[in-house]
Amino acid sequence: MIKSFEKSLDPEAAFLSGLLDLQYGLKVTDKLSRLAPHVSWAKGWPHNLQAFWNAEAFMWSRKIEKQHRDLIAKELGILKTGKNLDLGCGAYSYIPSVGFDVSPKMLDFNEQCYAKVIGDLEKKLPFKNQEFASATAIFVLNYILNYQLLLPEIKRVLAPKGIFVAVLYNGEINDWQRQKEVNTFGKKEWKKILEEHGFKVKISEKAKLLFFHCFNCS
Repeated sequence: MIKSFEKSLDPEAAFLSGLLDLQYGLKVTDKLSRLAPHVSWAKGWPHNLQAFWNAEAFMWSRKIEKQHRDLIAKELGILKTGKNLDLGCGAYSYIPSVGFDVSPKMLDFNEQCYAKVIGDLEKKLPFKNQEFASATAIFVLNYILNYQLLLPEIKRVLAPKGIFVAVLYNGEINDWQRQKEVNTFGKKEWKKILEEHGFKVKISEKAKLLFFHCFNCS
């Protein structure tokens, strides 16, 4: 019955159905890999980075609990008055922002972005010097290999006395998303790294969320 139902779906619908199964721990990666070449935005899944995050765009609300979303939105409320750059914004930005993400699908879903830019956080940012009053990176830094390039780029695009707020989860990340994680630095290590790049850093922790408030000292 289930197999005949899947055969009746077009490849995209079958792929989305499989993503739901994957969310609940079912072993469907082989099926999804066979379907991916027939879905324009999923070609190369799960190894291709853009295709992987395109697929994750459909699952974001299931992966981040509402209480965490509400807490982050409250914490970032102080940034609403200035122009914010949301780095790796995904399918949702917590304040109105210029959204920057590798995944076109993520940007399609993001209704909080008044401007959307597709790009790679492993490369130089395509923005002017001192263009933004603030920048945010929500659950992003652990997925950045070349953070030694990204952090100076964030300082470059921030206005003097601008603020960069990074949020990390201080709990267990599900194994599926962990496969794209490229560093596992803790609170003290990230504070040291951020300070080495010229930020004055204040850290707070709430409900297993780490908030790094990084002030541009230049």
